[in-house]
Amino acid sequence: MNQTSKKTNFLSKKKSIIVSTSVIIFSVILDQITKILADKHLTKSDEIEVIPNILGLSFVKNEGAAFGMFADNRWIFMVFSTFAIGVMIYFLLTLKDSHPLLVISLSMLIGGGIGNMIDRISRGYVIDFFKFLFVKFAVFNVADCFVTVGAVLLAIYLLFLFKDETPNEIDNNKPEEETDVKESNS
Repeated sequence: MNQTSKKTNFLSKKKSIIVSTSVIIFSVILDQITKILADKHLTKSDEIEVIPNILGLSFVKNEGAAFGMFADNRWIFMVFSTFAIGVMIYFLLTLKDSHPLLVISLSMLIGGGIGNMIDRISRGYVIDFFKFLFVKFAVFNVADCFVTVGAVLLAIYLLFLFKDETPNEIDNNKPEEETDVKESNS
């Protein structure tokens, strides 16, 4: 695969910003709308079975971090989250050419982080409402889904694509045929 065809898989800086902004805005809006609906329509004691024996809805005020962890250290987690979101935004803004999977995964992580941060700042807790019924697991929300899927996509990118596809690499190794032709013409 030559350099030109390799680079076509990447997004320009302008397209990266458009894609990342769209994903971040979509994830934050979807997260906030679902939390408003959960707050309005789910009573604090209700558990609604959406998909029998698989998925339910149950209102939970999560005062901790992801999946309710670190409830007593909320401010430390907020500082760490703000720093991580800032680093990811900086990284997205400084990339020249980017693989779409990298842009989407980081944007999902940022959007999910911002969605939960809005709750922590405005309410003092995060609204969670999705509950797996087939396994004992923490109640979660749309922002948590974006963070989880974003992390999985980022891992896929780092494990399988990062080493093979680098847009800024320069191919100094010319094919033997080109080299032979130039030398014979001299």
